[in-house]
Amino acid sequence: MDQIARDQKIFYKPTEAWFGDAIPFWDHGTFYIYYLYDERKTPVTADHTSWHLVSTKDFVHWEEQGEALPAGGDNDCDQACYTGSVIKGKDGFFHLFYTGQNPVNAQFGQDGKALQYILHATSKDLKHWEKHYDTAFMAPAGKFEPHDWRDPFVFFEEETGQYCMLLAARLRDKSLRKSGCVAVCHSQDLWSWEEAEVFYAPEQYFTHECPDLFREGEWWYLLYSTFTTKFLTHYRKSRSLQGPWKQTKDDALDARGMYAVKTASDGKKRYGFGWIPTWHEKNELSWLEWGGALAVHEVYALENGDLAVRLPDPIERIFGESKGSRISLQSDNTASAVFDDLPAQGLLEAELEWDKEEMPIDFGIAFQEDEDSDEGYFFRFEPGYCRFVLDRWPRGDIYGEQHRMGGDIPFVPAFERPFDLKSGRLSVKLLLEEDICILYVNERTAMSVRMCRRMKKSSLFVTGGRLKAVNCGWRLREHS
Repeated sequence: MDQIARDQKIFYKPTEAWFGDAIPFWDHGTFYIYYLYDERKTPVTADHTSWHLVSTKDFVHWEEQGEALPAGGDNDCDQACYTGSVIKGKDGFFHLFYTGQNPVNAQFGQDGKALQYILHATSKDLKHWEKHYDTAFMAPAGKFEPHDWRDPFVFFEEETGQYCMLLAARLRDKSLRKSGCVAVCHSQDLWSWEEAEVFYAPEQYFTHECPDLFREGEWWYLLYSTFTTKFLTHYRKSRSLQGPWKQTKDDALDARGMYAVKTASDGKKRYGFGWIPTWHEKNELSWLEWGGALAVHEVYALENGDLAVRLPDPIERIFGESKGSRISLQSDNTASAVFDDLPAQGLLEAELEWDKEEMPIDFGIAFQEDEDSDEGYFFRFEPGYCRFVLDRWPRGDIYGEQHRMGGDIPFVPAFERPFDLKSGRLSVKLLLEEDICILYVNERTAMSVRMCRRMKKSSLFVTGGRLKAVNCGWRLREHS
């Protein structure tokens, strides 16, 4: 299969490591994207992790800045440096807050588990940082679990003139599965912080990782990522920082294929930065690993205040026009039509229409198929379930016993998005680059996917009904 030159790739990944949690910050026309640099040298996830920095102006061209925040030594509380945030203070300095942990030195542990610390560093140029170990602090005794106290997100609250720090935390003496909460600390100067209190505790999850908060119009939005019932990034909305925080019908920014989404704005548009995981040993029958490659969505608010995502304009602009073919399918069973070979990098666009009075059982896009259309990946829209899902074949060991073939697994677990299909039409954009793709539907819903197999065939299909595709075709990269 064709390979994309590294300087032409959209989904950024460091050469000798994998991209972990993103910590985005915008300043003077540039997005500075700090991230956890995971070399995977040991079986321990994010072992001895440091922060690295990559910058971009357009999410297409990337400038690697190298290590920005080195991990401490075996006698430091930040032998591993985990997620945090960056803010410019009223003093003119940039302030970085991060999580420190030392699993190799019992001095920094309790009850056989490593403690987590909140640490502080400062900089004048966003590239060189001075750590201030004397300001490190742990969870207040008795209220929060000391082993889950991480991912500080700091923002300035104009109404009170205070800095606020949100933290992924867990309440003590509560249900293990439902003890997760977002804690908040307050400060006047970014150096000393008042004792934390509970900011949001819905009693739904084990913890709320990588909290993020921003305001658009009359709404505040609280983002966090969980792994309890589903492995994804959620959001809540409120007209006040004091709540109540409303859960929407579709409260996710993507599905299982994009995690730990945090946002940054250039003053005009807001973008969400997360990572698309890899499959262990490139085997889709194994498990999805921590970290992978960076992906970016544009995040915006609908008229009712709910959040939606779409393909960022700077990425779409690099692709030329498509030939735009027209395809019609109809079958009481299943019909399909091959429309183009898959490029190594490209943007597929199509407008799909179907009979909304006699809706098909399902329809969608098949890609990375073999010549017989047996093996492949399928974005399948299911009107009866008001959703679209990712399916693949084979699902299991097709050469073993029949009850182990995966016939009872209707789609790839956790790759499901709710979507109202009653209108009879929708538009899709499928961004593809080698083994990664993102499907955007109606400029509002996304699903990111990592694939282990790459083949050349792609097609449309419909089951039990009619499907028409208009302006269907691939747009290829036109300029760098």
